Amino acid sequence: MTAATDQGALRQRLLSLLATEAAKVQDFVVVLEQERAVLGEQNVEPLFALAERKNQLAQQLQQMATNRSAILGQAGLPHNREGVEALLGNPDLPGWRKFLTDAERARNLNQANGLIIADRLKHNHQALAVLLSSADQPSVYGPNGHAYARPGSRHLGSV
Repeated sequence: MTAATDQGALRQRLLSLLATEAAKVQDFVVVLEQERAVLGEQNVEPLFALAERKNQLAQQLQQMATNRSAILGQAGLPHNREGVEALLGNPDLPGWRKFLTDAERARNLNQANGLIIADRLKHNHQALAVLLSSADQPSVYGPNGHAYARPGSRHLGSV
């Protein structure tokens, strides 16, 4: 087998891998969009199943990236965008461009969802801090020496 034949075979393997990887990236985008929708709702219970699916897809995508790096390594090319485009021979292939567009969309959605989650966590921590600080307040003593709840608060179970 000649070097040109080897490069052609590696190119075909890369094209096949990119097609599979592109489909997984699209699946990942769908899950991220579903996650985004759930984050806008009060009931976040569906996030558990979405997180599991998202992690599965992320692991599969990582494995595909590892396989892509192996192909590029066999071709003697760098393990980056330039290496992929060099092996493809045409950086403007529609499948490659769509893959790049979808991967960028996934990255942006994931970052945006992360910001929403961080914001929700911040609000939850603030609410929890207020509740905990209220619970730690000592009772106030009245003129008769008996403890009573501070103004505006009640003992649990009282009306």
